Amino acid sequence: MLCRDARRAPVIGCGMDAQRAKARTGALRLLAALLLAAPLLWTSCGRPSARVPAARRAEPGVRAVLEAHAAARPAPVAGSVPLLLVADAATSAPSKGPAGATPPLEAVVSSGVPFAPGALRDVRLLRLRDGRGALVPLRAKPLAVWPLDGSIRSALVAFRAALAPGERAIYTLEHGAPPRPAKSAPPGEPPAGAPPAGAPPPRAKASSPGQRADAPGIEGAALDESLLPNPDGPIAAVLPPSWYAASQVCGPQLPAIDDRRFPGFESGIERALAGMTPAYDAYGVSCAGAHRTYYDGPHALYQRFLRNGDAARYRRARAEAVWYRQHELRFSPDRRLAVHVCEKDDWTPAAPLSWEVLRRMLGQGMLDDYLLTGDPPAKEAVLAMGEALRLNLPALTGGKEDVLRATERNMAWAMMTLSSYYALDPRPELLAALRGLADRTAAWQRQGASGAFEHDIHRADPSECERGPRGASPFMTALLVDALMDYRALTGDPRVRDVVARAAGWLAERAITSDRRAFRYLWGCETDAYDDSGTADLNLLIVPVFGAAYALTGDPRWIDVGDALADVGVKEMWVKQPKHWNQAMRAFGRYLGYRSALAAPATAGRLSAGP
Repeated sequence: MLCRDARRAPVIGCGMDAQRAKARTGALRLLAALLLAAPLLWTSCGRPSARVPAARRAEPGVRAVLEAHAAARPAPVAGSVPLLLVADAATSAPSKGPAGATPPLEAVVSSGVPFAPGALRDVRLLRLRDGRGALVPLRAKPLAVWPLDGSIRSALVAFRAALAPGERAIYTLEHGAPPRPAKSAPPGEPPAGAPPAGAPPPRAKASSPGQRADAPGIEGAALDESLLPNPDGPIAAVLPPSWYAASQVCGPQLPAIDDRRFPGFESGIERALAGMTPAYDAYGVSCAGAHRTYYDGPHALYQRFLRNGDAARYRRARAEAVWYRQHELRFSPDRRLAVHVCEKDDWTPAAPLSWEVLRRMLGQGMLDDYLLTGDPPAKEAVLAMGEALRLNLPALTGGKEDVLRATERNMAWAMMTLSSYYALDPRPELLAALRGLADRTAAWQRQGASGAFEHDIHRADPSECERGPRGASPFMTALLVDALMDYRALTGDPRVRDVVARAAGWLAERAITSDRRAFRYLWGCETDAYDDSGTADLNLLIVPVFGAAYALTGDPRWIDVGDALADVGVKEMWVKQPKHWNQAMRAFGRYLGYRSALAAPATAGRLSAGP
């Protein structure tokens, strides 16, 4: 650290002891020390810290903090990850302490920490260290597991911290390895800390209520079990976007900073949200017109956060999830069931849910909220929506019309809601219900030879096609593939590979327009061929099917097809309302995640459309 006073030559450490500074090794600890020592550095260089706001005092270390934050990669078995703490800025003139300094914000800090399949199996192997390397007492508990191998999908960590308004700090979360054993004493000597020979045994120290002094994995630090989730507290805790991407917590993702192939998407999607008129959050609940959370606004905003990893985007996604629960869900008196407020007041599971309600039951977004915050109301919403849908399946599929196969979108939303339910409650009866939906989906596709999920598109979209008894919708097909990939991540069902590859083949060979720049808005409409690229903005919703086909078959030529159409989609991107913004953000982020595994350029040849 080099600091200059106008009256003196440069000095090292700004008055800090040189030996102590030299002893601080390791990139993360050094960065944290620089950040935490910022006020001291300013003072010892002749600039009184009282004249510098807390947020400004942290500025010298912010760039280094963010670089370290973005560079971290999770270890598959054991390792560590930086946890960035960000205190809210003061909203009014802060009160001063006895010495004229702004008192710190003291709060419980909590975060849902996701892990890739197989990375963590016991939360007792989590340890937290502050910026100086000292162990911090924390509470850790599993929020969900990966059903296929039983490893932890997400864990809640909660601890206490104190930061000045606007201040940042780096803690380190260690995972996956047991604590270092205590050094053994030389032969003939008592262990370190043992009482002298003949002395009475020491009395056990009384623990405070809710604390244990023998918390596994914390090397004797007290574990405060009274710590509860505090997702809206004054201090946010976020992980690097690379960690979120590798964890697969919300499906495949690519950190925005690593997207060098489609930078226009990254800048365009952010500009659109910031400049939306009316503003995104000016929209409300609508059962027919422009609707704020249509296509799962919470899920889209959480994916935006995961791809960037900053506290401001976390706050925005979190606020949308809370808003959805407060304004759009109606619970039964016992809170076991929940449906969207657009459903009839006297609805019971004996009556099929309406199409408008199916597409507004946002299981993915509520699951994101729970896995990333541990907030109990988020889990309650996932379980209640899922149970309402599970009980409603006989009515949806057993009446005069199979509602779920009336359009790809209906099946997609039902599968997403039930998959989110199973992710938090992996009971055999839920797995059976999910497999039943997968059975119906595979059989539906096999009824035709095209690879599409053929249905009467006039019935689904009467204003857009006067006659189309055996048609399909490319963008709704993409939504169904999204649901199938969620289902496969939980169950490993091998049939998904063939279903997705056949759907991708149909899109690439039959649903594409003659100029190969877009997809037909509807395929199989006898009164309108839709053979134009006027809806090329929908490419961003559809190309994830090619990404999924690549992920399942390993054939990189699917990415060739996807990239060519994505280039047109980014150029024609139209995201001026919440619905369209949500569609593009939730879908194209997944495509980028799928293609991030591409290691070599594609080779010429025919695409593989099946096993």
